[in-house]
Amino acid sequence: MKNNSHYRLYGRTKGRKNNKNNDSFLKLKLISVDHNKYNILDIGSGFGESSIKIAKRDKKKIVICCEKYIDGLNNLFKEAQKEQLDNIFIYKGNVHQMLDEYCSKNSLSEVWIFFPDPWPKKKHNKRRLIDKYFFNKIKTYLKYGAIINIASDSKSYISQILRTIYAVKEDFLWVNQSKSEWEYDSETLPETKYYKKALENGLKPLYVKLKKL
Repeated sequence: MKNNSHYRLYGRTKGRKNNKNNDSFLKLKLISVDHNKYNILDIGSGFGESSIKIAKRDKKKIVICCEKYIDGLNNLFKEAQKEQLDNIFIYKGNVHQMLDEYCSKNSLSEVWIFFPDPWPKKKHNKRRLIDKYFFNKIKTYLKYGAIINIASDSKSYISQILRTIYAVKEDFLWVNQSKSEWEYDSETLPETKYYKKALENGLKPLYVKLKKL
């Protein structure tokens, strides 16, 4: 197991107006990942809109929410309780650490990465999650035919994502390659806070669907 200092987290972990350390979400804390089940990993689940929608679609599927933002996790916990969803589990922290400590090989059926932090400043681009290293790592934990769903509204990040997809084409099939399929359809995809923010700012989110070969 790697030293915890290896798993560095950038950015805020709670809202500027929230000075209370409310960890009610820990009641849903992830213990381990059962590779015999259909496991969906929602990386950067934010305020939980995506996790709730995914979990409600099929309550037999397990949704693992990986997020560092406490306000978002508490909101997710509240909504999960309200909707009586017992197929949601939470990991607070770095996804690389979560994979190393809680997942076994071939244990994940789907991965959702919706509107990851774009780190727009050039000097911070290295903090972005989606790169060749990430794909090379997560493929170990993915079942054969597992799906990765990605959405972003950052032009520079989208360019990086597309370059990365090309670099890992031997291991992942880009399923929705036609331009019409790139559209972010809010009828089928989660209408998250960041999706709405993108529309307000006149940005057009791109949706990419990949399949592990």
